[in-house]
Amino acid sequence: MKGADQCPRCASRKWGDVEQAVTGFYAVSLRVCGNCATAWEPIDPAAIFDADDPLASFSEPCGNCAFRPGSPEQANTAEWKKTIAALKAGGNFYCHKGVPVTPGSEHGFDYPEGGKNPRKLRLCRGFLNTLNKRFGRFEVADTPCPPTEDAEPWIDLVSMTESVA
Repeated sequence: MKGADQCPRCASRKWGDVEQAVTGFYAVSLRVCGNCATAWEPIDPAAIFDADDPLASFSEPCGNCAFRPGSPEQANTAEWKKTIAALKAGGNFYCHKGVPVTPGSEHGFDYPEGGKNPRKLRLCRGFLNTLNKRFGRFEVADTPCPPTEDAEPWIDLVSMTESVA
């Protein structure tokens, strides 16, 4: 993953911010590379949980996180249940910030190495908050929940009970 001020595709620092009228799935503000025309949702380095780790999750979920109530990802209940099942089977959910926007792709983003290399991806804070909030069962968090003092640092999704409607 490139730095916060670089294009995630070509590493150019020649970019501009673009405000879009449509909100929901993609953020209102996108950054577009002046070199290769790649668009991405910018990263605020101050929001990264561990400043020494460029792939650390954010300290708060993104404004357009898939785990927020009413997100477009949850609107299709059948697809959302498939996502939850994949997560319970040991999958992870990665953040979209700083990843090239690709509207025609399966997930809407072009994750590095097709999303197959977790060392190049940032875990989604909404996903991590959901895990921390829902020990013992897996459901979509209604509101972000910071980790509790007695929380384990990981969750076994396979043993969780699905309660998504």
